[in-house]
Amino acid sequence: MFENKLDTQNLISFCNETLNISGKIALAHFRDVRDLTIKTDESPVTLADKQIEQVIRREIEKNYPNHNIVGEEFEVLNNESEYTWYIDPIDGTRSFVAGKNDFGTLIALVKNEKIIGGVIDCPALKERWISFERDVTTVNGDVIKCRKIDQLEYSVMATTSSHQFGMKKWRAYQSLEESVKVTTTGSDCYNYGLLASGYVDIVAEKLTAPHDYLPLVKVVEGSGGVMTDWDGNNLSLEDKDVYVLASASKELHELALEKLKDK
Repeated sequence: MFENKLDTQNLISFCNETLNISGKIALAHFRDVRDLTIKTDESPVTLADKQIEQVIRREIEKNYPNHNIVGEEFEVLNNESEYTWYIDPIDGTRSFVAGKNDFGTLIALVKNEKIIGGVIDCPALKERWISFERDVTTVNGDVIKCRKIDQLEYSVMATTSSHQFGMKKWRAYQSLEESVKVTTTGSDCYNYGLLASGYVDIVAEKLTAPHDYLPLVKVVEGSGGVMTDWDGNNLSLEDKDVYVLASASKELHELALEKLKDK
């Protein structure tokens, strides 16, 4: 049990051990999905989503029994703790059910209002980003940093899909897309790992709930990047259907925000 050992290394060890288990579940179902259902918000969910969240919840409750848990698939566990875990069992479920390997499992740990840990685990690609220190993000144990770039015309941008934008936001997004060197689509949480690793410079898209973005914020910021909403506001623990912008540097972020102003 890690309950009384909330230091960085024990938290990292806990996440690694837990994700080693959940990753096996994901891969056991990968490209063998026969149980797809559609939720009321029209997003897909599989048996794998539920099993992964169940095992992560089980490990949290075993090792940190007093902590709160917020997950995508099951009800909130509120123990009135200052610590809350956020879980997205399969981010990129559409990719998962289509047999694409860039889906991931997201975990964040929040103390009161502060994000103190974030993880992106992509088991099919064997890449795992972890950040539990202020200025450190690792992938598979190696420290990484965002690419230091301060000009839009040289930057690589990613978005999962611009089809989810309303017309007003789409026009703002188009202004940004026309300013960058190249844009790629798809890949969900994997884009943020690529940004942290120095391959992608900007990610602009719409995300649904805190379990979708809190882990990403910590991974991006730990590697030297910036992540806010499209108005430049920090993402809160309560945001829903929020337009997010992640950038490799503060300078690049400011330029991107200017392009994203409502047209």
